[in-house]
Amino acid sequence: MPSQASFARSLCACAAAAALTVAALQLSVAHAAVPVTASNRAPGAALPELPFDRILRYDEMTQLLQQWAAARPALARLESIGRTPEGRELWFLTITNAATGPAADKPALLVDGHMHAIEGPGNVAALNFAWTLLRDYGKDERITRLVDTRTVYVLPRLTPDGVEAVLRDHRIIRSAIRPAPGEAKQDGLRMRDLDGDGRIVFMRYRDPLGPWKAHPADARLLIPRAPGEVRGEFWRVVPEGEIDGYDGTNIPVQPALAGIDLGVFFPDPRDPAPPDSGSGPDPARAPEATAYTAAILARPNIVTHVSCHSFGGGILMPPVNADEGMPQADRLTYDALAARGAALTGYDAMTYLSLRGGRGLETHIPTEIGWLYNRLGVYAFITEFWNPLRAAGIELDGPMSLWLGGNHPVEDDLKLLRWNDTELAGRGFVPWHAFRHPQLGDVELGGWDKVNFWYNAPFARLREEVVPHASWLTELALASPRLEVRSVSSTPAGAGRWRVRAVLQNTGWLPTSGSQRAVDAKAVGNIEATLELPSGARLVEGQRVREAGQLAGLSEQRSLSTWWGYAPGTPDIATVDWLVEASEGTKLRVEARHRRAGVARAEVVLRRP
Repeated sequence: MPSQASFARSLCACAAAAALTVAALQLSVAHAAVPVTASNRAPGAALPELPFDRILRYDEMTQLLQQWAAARPALARLESIGRTPEGRELWFLTITNAATGPAADKPALLVDGHMHAIEGPGNVAALNFAWTLLRDYGKDERITRLVDTRTVYVLPRLTPDGVEAVLRDHRIIRSAIRPAPGEAKQDGLRMRDLDGDGRIVFMRYRDPLGPWKAHPADARLLIPRAPGEVRGEFWRVVPEGEIDGYDGTNIPVQPALAGIDLGVFFPDPRDPAPPDSGSGPDPARAPEATAYTAAILARPNIVTHVSCHSFGGGILMPPVNADEGMPQADRLTYDALAARGAALTGYDAMTYLSLRGGRGLETHIPTEIGWLYNRLGVYAFITEFWNPLRAAGIELDGPMSLWLGGNHPVEDDLKLLRWNDTELAGRGFVPWHAFRHPQLGDVELGGWDKVNFWYNAPFARLREEVVPHASWLTELALASPRLEVRSVSSTPAGAGRWRVRAVLQNTGWLPTSGSQRAVDAKAVGNIEATLELPSGARLVEGQRVREAGQLAGLSEQRSLSTWWGYAPGTPDIATVDWLVEASEGTKLRVEARHRRAGVARAEVVLRRP
């Protein structure tokens, strides 16, 4: 989950036009079934299953990815895009049907996970999507069509070093085991698992001037001491850990010195460098982000992107910062795509800017999705899996950030404890128990297990959290543009001469550019149609390579209840003409190519009617 704020539960208000666009999106990804033929039927090799009862260690994840690629060699290719400081490969999976063309020649969806080391559901969600595509290819019509006509890139774990430390040492690590910018070791409390139970919770100790007291209905729950209250047993609470340089009185709580966030190491969209320069900040400190940035820039066919995180139960989209604008066409598209995700997952759709809750907006936050959209014009999202409040039946009237800041009724806390007792069998809240602290003496350890039941869904619920998300990713991939050559025809134009016409069409939901931002940022060029001439044929008029601009998709067709809710005419079609000199019976080939919309080819034989 982004560290700058917690989630708002306010669903992003979509314009009425965007709601109608959602319906168009649903229709656009429900084309007629593609017949399963000998060339695209499901391979017969057994595909190992993805476990949902744990977060995979690095070696286990590596083996699983290698087994998937070996079992589906025509559909999946596994490669490393770089290495971590501890020598672990950054595994990158490419999924497409090689028999229908190279990955680079098809529009692509990019999915990544585990940018933040303690956020396991993001890794499971990314792996589950890849597994679903490989498992259901040849069985599910939509997935078969997706893999035949699009490309999916999956980076399941961006921070292997950080995740391994979390799983091995039960540490709380943001992304990687490196200090955040400006961090330096100071005396104070460092969070640590003191009793060896694999959890970092709270420490409480009695203090007549402490700010906390036990709730009369449930002594596990500590509540604030009332103004003027002097009688009773009071407590002071700090995180579980040891105190470096303790002076016997003061307990400053210090960061973990492993607080680096790889999300801030993507290129700043305000940087005047060209969008394909790959000039990310501090590559020595964040080689994972630098390698990933280079991999993205090497794949200009990426149209959409989702980064999988936890927690909060939300789908986030730009803008991230207050000074970032967005063309209206892109805003409507973002709203429609996110609304589909919200409908399928039950999560809330909102902008990252609204997530920040109006606080600290003067600070510019660099993010992966901000760079991808503002500089490359890629529709980029963050999914925050799992909402323990919703699981406990707590309804919010305002932003979740206020709730997490303590602004909520105590009845919500009691409801969470009842949920822990009934649904989690008591595993989410550690009972207070005595412990002899090396500096503080007698204390009690206990409280909510933040890592395992706040940031991460209980394993019993993990599958149901991520499976609906795969359906949204499937729709997101199928919403991409798809350039096709609708026809190539020839007409006699005099002795030995022929007028050749290619009709090009975008059969996808998005325009060929993907977004208007991609056009404005010059991240994409126009469609190029190339006439390939065999020996003996000669081009008489026009250029062999012709530009055909951009083609609209179905996303502009929103409503016929008004004159302004649709794009009239044929904005999804373009024609390109050449005059050639060749013998009758000559075969000509036309290739249409676009950076985001893919590559299509067709042939024509010159014949008189």
